[in-house]
Amino acid sequence: MYLDEIFITYMQSCIADSKKIRFKGKLSTDIGEVLPYINRVIKNAIFNKNIPSLTFTKEFRIITLYKDSIAVSKAINETDAYEIIDMVKDLINNTYNNKDNIQPLYEMRTKPTAIELYNHLPKINCKRCGESTCMAFASKLLMGQKNIKKCSHLFTTEFKPQLERIKDLLQMMGYF
Repeated sequence: MYLDEIFITYMQSCIADSKKIRFKGKLSTDIGEVLPYINRVIKNAIFNKNIPSLTFTKEFRIITLYKDSIAVSKAINETDAYEIIDMVKDLINNTYNNKDNIQPLYEMRTKPTAIELYNHLPKINCKRCGESTCMAFASKLLMGQKNIKKCSHLFTTEFKPQLERIKDLLQMMGYF
């Protein structure tokens, strides 16, 4: 096993959501060499090769991996924290074991903007999605407050290429 343990070194109430917790942990192995591979595996990861660090979301939790530590915010409770640790250990070990079959990705992805999403919407402001404009829908989509399925026009043959591009952008954000 590449990474044996993650030891929790700090646990406290989450600043962003007082009903949840945040924690930090120490990794038993330096994982710096694996981060670019994990960046390729996790579509919504943001990798910073200068630090190095890799941040991604798991549902509503925000997880940042450094070469020798981890920081997590919005964990539900201590049990959830240990489940996250197990998931991260599996992710790191599986990625390391398969790295010969993975092309490392050193670039830093950026999250799409509302305008990028809007550019792929029908732009007809039909209001069927519950928003007054397609731009408002794009903003809510970006924040995770709307589901792409609310835009029925995207699911027609005419807008199939736009739907695929929006799905790609949303996958990068961890929504798919």
